[in-house]
Amino acid sequence: MKDQKFGPLPVLLLTLAGGIVGFFLRLRMLAVGYDAQGVQIPGSWPFVALWILSGVVVLGLVLICLGMGNRAGLEENFKAASAPGVCMMLSAAALFICALVQLLDKPDLFTTLVSILGLGGASALAYSGYLRLSGKASGPAGMLVCLYLAALLICRFRGWSADPLLGDYCFELLAVVASMVAAYQLAGFPLGKGRRRASIFCSMAAGFFSCISLADSGWTNRLFFAAMILWQLTGCCSLAKPAPRRRKLGGGFEEAQETENGEDAT
Repeated sequence: MKDQKFGPLPVLLLTLAGGIVGFFLRLRMLAVGYDAQGVQIPGSWPFVALWILSGVVVLGLVLICLGMGNRAGLEENFKAASAPGVCMMLSAAALFICALVQLLDKPDLFTTLVSILGLGGASALAYSGYLRLSGKASGPAGMLVCLYLAALLICRFRGWSADPLLGDYCFELLAVVASMVAAYQLAGFPLGKGRRRASIFCSMAAGFFSCISLADSGWTNRLFFAAMILWQLTGCCSLAKPAPRRRKLGGGFEEAQETENGEDAT
């Protein structure tokens, strides 16, 4: 599939604009969407508006990503870059703090194991950020981050499942799921098995739902989702860029064609 002619700006603008609007809608929903007993008011306008916004943003991301090529290699997608690498390391530091605070809170055995895995996952993300500075990547490190997010999802869902109000946690649930799938997709690029369109979609969806989740209470909760936003949005900037044009012998340019497997056809 031939790549689109524009860079990462449209997909980033859609994600950030939708995330900012969603953040304020979520704040409004928490303020007026519940009665005096704390029961969610069915059909409150912020809740309805937030779901409509989510549908529009997700549909927009799907349409944009479908128009992109699906190149699978590491070098053609992730060039050496300082900004994404530094942002990954900052995100890793935030995740390390979240996991450490959770561990020091003396939780149950399963949560303790998840917290320890979180320390390892944060270290793996920091290592991936260091490698990104030179345009390299580690598949095992990426999978460790994915494994941590999967364990964290199980850990958090144990608490969420006791809440009968889906609106209390649905956006956090979507943010963690999208982040986990994005980490899994990104871990495939060092092995030449990356899926560009799926990676961009999952990363942008994770950023969008994480923006909404920033409105929920708890400073460690907000720090976690801020880390997801910083990592997912900056890490995919080069991934969303069109394939570079190749110079022809004798002058001029030719477009890099891609097969369905994401390999160059030229």
